[in-house]
Amino acid sequence: MKNLKYIIVIVLSFVFIWYFFIKQYDYLISFKIKTSPGNLYTNLLDFNLVKSQIDSFAYVLNEKMPFSRINEDITVHDITINYDWKFNSINDSIVMVKVGLIEDENSFYNRLTAPFATTPFKKTALNIIKDFKNGIDYQLKNKIKVKISGIDTIPTITYAYLNFENIKMEEKAIEMMKNNSMLLMFIKEHNLKKGDFPFVIINNWNREDGTINFRYCFPIVTRDSMPNDNVIKFDTIQSMAAIRAIYNGNYKTSDRGWFALYEYSKRHNMSVDLKPIEFFKNNPQNGGNELEWVADIYMPLK
Repeated sequence: MKNLKYIIVIVLSFVFIWYFFIKQYDYLISFKIKTSPGNLYTNLLDFNLVKSQIDSFAYVLNEKMPFSRINEDITVHDITINYDWKFNSINDSIVMVKVGLIEDENSFYNRLTAPFATTPFKKTALNIIKDFKNGIDYQLKNKIKVKISGIDTIPTITYAYLNFENIKMEEKAIEMMKNNSMLLMFIKEHNLKKGDFPFVIINNWNREDGTINFRYCFPIVTRDSMPNDNVIKFDTIQSMAAIRAIYNGNYKTSDRGWFALYEYSKRHNMSVDLKPIEFFKNNPQNGGNELEWVADIYMPLK
């Protein structure tokens, strides 16, 4: 009996030391959501920027690993908490989000009270995470949809194109709209027969800083004599195998299709070339419900 008491005391002592002095976080929150890690990662960066326009909110990024982790300090009303966000796929459509929370100044007190009481630390942390999750839920219900359709073939296409380099991913659609009339005017002036839908070829995708090099293209019918121009060039896509996704939503956020394809390729051990190709099936100038806009997005297989 005496030995049993000693064992219980030792075990409780180890638990006490681990919980208050070794455990990584003061508090850990987790939830599941039906999207891709890349979408969550990108939306969190956007969330920070939007929130930082409010006087009571400030943040400092400490570390980020594209599509999997963001570590940051967020200050709200003089309470500074370290948020360690981690995004891990558990299947092709569900992501587990874990957020580890630490308030250095009150760590011992928070660990003591977090399981039982709603302290300012816990309330502030829960509100931030809830705001972020509510925004994601709204986006997935009202703004975007992505469906992986599997392996497909990109056809051979000859096209006229404009080249863009070192463009922020969120500015891709702006560059397309600004230069659309130039490309169409060139095609018309030279009596080139064009196809129905413009498309984009990503030549380089820098996931660390969120920039891309890309071509904005219109398919054309080739002929014996092609016009020469210093800005607008011609090229041909050769037929190739690729994973295909169907994206619905504003073309400003069509990169959500890239994220889904990238994650799908990792989960299924598929070797891909991270140079997505997007075919746009709607004209944004016609307006309408953005969820009815369609883009076919391909990630070429190596």
